[in-house]
Amino acid sequence: MLPGTPAFSRIWNLSPATLDELRREFDNAVGSVSGAVSRTCSPHPPVSVWESDERLIVELDVPGVTQADLEVSVEDGVLTVTGNRRPSEHAGEPKHSDGRSGEFSRSIKLHASLDTTSIQAELDNGVLTLSIARRAEAQTRTIPVAVRTRSADQLPEASTNQPS
Repeated sequence: MLPGTPAFSRIWNLSPATLDELRREFDNAVGSVSGAVSRTCSPHPPVSVWESDERLIVELDVPGVTQADLEVSVEDGVLTVTGNRRPSEHAGEPKHSDGRSGEFSRSIKLHASLDTTSIQAELDNGVLTLSIARRAEAQTRTIPVAVRTRSADQLPEASTNQPS
C-alpha cells in the first residue's frame, strides 16, 4: 500500500491503543515477531570457508560452546561438527532470547584433493577454526622452464620445401 491510498490512510490514523490491540491479535494468531524470527533462524552455526593452494580453512561461529561440548569427525570425505549449546543459567524468568541452545550439527563434503588425516581444530573466543591441508600431489607447483641457447652452427638447416 502506498501513502495516500485509502487503506493506508485508515491504518495510519489508528490510535496507539488500537495499534497495540492489532499487534496483540496478530501475535496471538501467528506468534510474536521475536518468536517467528527465532523459528526461522537456522540451528546450524554460521560457516565461512577459505581456500588456498596449500589448505582449506573452515570457521564456525559457536559462541558459548566449550571444547567439551564439541566433536569434530570425518567419515567418507564428509567433515562433521556436532556440539551442544547450553542455555544460560540466570536467576529469574527468561523474558527474551535471540540465542539458541541445544544440539547442533554441521556437515561439509570435502574434495578428494584434501588430506583428511591433516585436519587441525582450534577453538578461540567462540570461533572453531578447522585447517585441512591439500594432498601434496594436489597442490599447485611451479615448473621451472629451462632456457637452451643455440649457437649459429647449431641452427637447423632451412627446408627446401618452403612455399614461394
